[in-house]
Amino acid sequence: MYPGREATGLIREVFMVAGVLIKTEPTKTKQVYETLRGIEGIANITAVFGRFDLVIMIRAIDLDAAAKLIARIRDVDGVVATETLIATTL
Repeated sequence: MYPGREATGLIREVFMVAGVLIKTEPTKTKQVYETLRGIEGIANITAVFGRFDLVIMIRAIDLDAAAKLIARIRDVDGVVATETLIATTL
């Protein structure tokens, strides 16, 4: 069990935030969007125009948890590529 994680597995403290840009197969963008909506740790999903099709914001307790979440996102059917942008403070 990670510090900050309740026995239920829910994160009560977030130590890192990242944006993930997602490129999908052209005919599967909506399917990917709907699948991602059900994944814990994803705070926001937005469809966009441009080189990427979706932008999501994730929250995780640490880098290891974020890496596992991103691996899960990459495994979603229809995801072609991702680019992760880890947030920082100024």
